[in-house]
Amino acid sequence: MKKKNVLAFALSASMLLGLTACGGGSASTPAPAESKAAEVTESQAAEPATETKYLKAGHVFAEGHPVYEAFQESAELLYEKTNGRYGLTVYPNGTYANYTDSITACQMGDLDIACLDSAADWLEDAGVLFAPYCFQSYEHWNKFKASDLYDEMREAIGNAVGGIKQLNMYNFGFRNLTANKEIRTLDDMQGLTLRCVNFAPYSTLADVYNVAITSIPIEDVYMSLQTGLADCEENPLTQIVTMKFYEVQKYLMMTQHMLACSSTIINEDLWNSLSDEDKAIFEEVFTRQGERIDELTQENEAALTQTCIENGMTVVDDIDTTPFRENAAKVVEDYPAWQNWYDQIQAMA
Repeated sequence: MKKKNVLAFALSASMLLGLTACGGGSASTPAPAESKAAEVTESQAAEPATETKYLKAGHVFAEGHPVYEAFQESAELLYEKTNGRYGLTVYPNGTYANYTDSITACQMGDLDIACLDSAADWLEDAGVLFAPYCFQSYEHWNKFKASDLYDEMREAIGNAVGGIKQLNMYNFGFRNLTANKEIRTLDDMQGLTLRCVNFAPYSTLADVYNVAITSIPIEDVYMSLQTGLADCEENPLTQIVTMKFYEVQKYLMMTQHMLACSSTIINEDLWNSLSDEDKAIFEEVFTRQGERIDELTQENEAALTQTCIENGMTVVDDIDTTPFRENAAKVVEDYPAWQNWYDQIQAMA
């Protein structure tokens, strides 16, 4: 059966700089770096020609990351489900704009689809998603996504941010510690300086671990660990491997202290302009996108851990996390806006 190329994606050769401290970029739209084709069957190609409306989608993740891969799949699926009426032009790795500017561009309608991590800047309650030890396992996360609370939170976040609709939520792995010494107990953290993002909820790790923290741009973390400016850092395995922290850190502690989660958002005016039929298709495509990122994250975790081992790291998984979790519960008490949703999420564990 003949096949016909119909959809272009923008790709970038540069590596991912970070989850929360993304590289530069502006809200102006660059030309796509190169194209990757999606395919349609001969029967689809034989249908009456339809002018495709290409939507601009931007994210900050590099090739190989679960979010990058899922955006490619979503572009193909959206084209297929709408019979070519809608397509995506995807700008990865911050090539459209950095993380913060992408959200603003999506609110304004300059960018159609973007990513949103913590919405705590707009809705303090939403910071609970990043509260230390809020999620105990991937199974716990899946139960949350199957609950009414998941839908309630997405609606509340969309209303608070304004100008957008949140299409899904997904995770790309638990955050873990790396250091040049083994850490199994709270006492092992004494005297260390931890690099982490210096705003809540990330900064609450200072209280979870009773440790000094320092905020260093993600692109400088490797050097700071190498020179001893910071003793340890915390990130998802995807980031630890991408940034090659295994070259300057000897130990990987599977603390799983925070789940790295994000979401896909769409401009609200664009959403409201869609027919009910197309809204259902978009919801189907991007619900699947969130599920796919969750799947890829869990599938990749063993391989990422093995990469760390092959590059000289020792994995430490016999950690007494009880005092960490007790401190985390105290942290939540300092953020009363989190308490209601936190209690409901804990009840699902």
